[in-house]
Amino acid sequence: MHASDVWMIFITLALVMYVVLDGYDLGIGVFTLFERDDRSREEMHALVARAWDGNESWIVLLAVAAFGGLPLAYGLASPAVYIPLILMLFALIWRGISIEVLDQYPTWRRGWGGAFGLGSLVAALCQGAAFGGLVAGVKTNGATFAGGPFSFLHGGYAVLTALTATALYMLAGAAWMYLKFDGDLQQGVVRAGRSLTIVLAVAVAPCWALLPAAGTTTLATTGPVRLPVWIIGAAVLVGGLAVTYRSFGRHPDRGPVYGALAIYAGGLLLLLGLLYPYVVPPNITVHEAASPVGSLNFLLIGVGLCMPAIFAYNTYAYWVFRGKLRLPREVVQP
Repeated sequence: MHASDVWMIFITLALVMYVVLDGYDLGIGVFTLFERDDRSREEMHALVARAWDGNESWIVLLAVAAFGGLPLAYGLASPAVYIPLILMLFALIWRGISIEVLDQYPTWRRGWGGAFGLGSLVAALCQGAAFGGLVAGVKTNGATFAGGPFSFLHGGYAVLTALTATALYMLAGAAWMYLKFDGDLQQGVVRAGRSLTIVLAVAVAPCWALLPAAGTTTLATTGPVRLPVWIIGAAVLVGGLAVTYRSFGRHPDRGPVYGALAIYAGGLLLLLGLLYPYVVPPNITVHEAASPVGSLNFLLIGVGLCMPAIFAYNTYAYWVFRGKLRLPREVVQP
């Protein structure tokens, strides 16, 4: 296996960890925009505040790994999605500030709470838009980006992927709340979780079907493993949707979380079957974009030290706050 392939495994792992972990807390943040009860909003905020900083550590590691290990891909992909990336960064910063400020008050503050919810929504939309802009293809001229600031839209395809990503994050958030809450708040997410499962199932199909028309990426079936990976990925995705839908309102409470993880796994397999070895479709492969082998080996030392440390931090945080969320009543009363 080439060093660039090993590096791609690390980048994929960082991406998956970020999307899975920060995805659910972005989804919970979006839920606060639709929740009318301040007590429930406070409990949602408390659920996110316990782990959000560790969750977002993965996006920092992802950016560093892409910049150091795949400089050509980083240089081509960044200008292609500058607008959603910049908006996402501002949204994440504002969201982080609002989470910390809300921690200083014993009751819900609607101004800062609105900033928390809107920051979560904007970040989710921008991540989905950037994903669609990159997957549909980046216009290049050799090693130079040849598109414009709004090329990432691809005729509106990025809007579709933005809405789909937001639905996915909200579904993951509903699954996590179903696991961590009990009583009325737990039952309150059942209907939302089932509705979001249907919305996501409906949205995924046009995202896949419209991809060839939206940009330059083609749904090729060449290669000995590409088609089997697609079939397995689609089966896992459909199975995850079915498990998620059926698990809401039933026990054990962890069922929707397992279903959401299966949805992520199926989506990842479909993405790998579509793109690999291209990292900037439709032309730039991971081997062309990678740094020299000596540089990758050196970078692997740093990543090899950082990744277990972040894993350990996440594991400790989730172990400490395992079980149902329990807040003193006086903390959440309006």
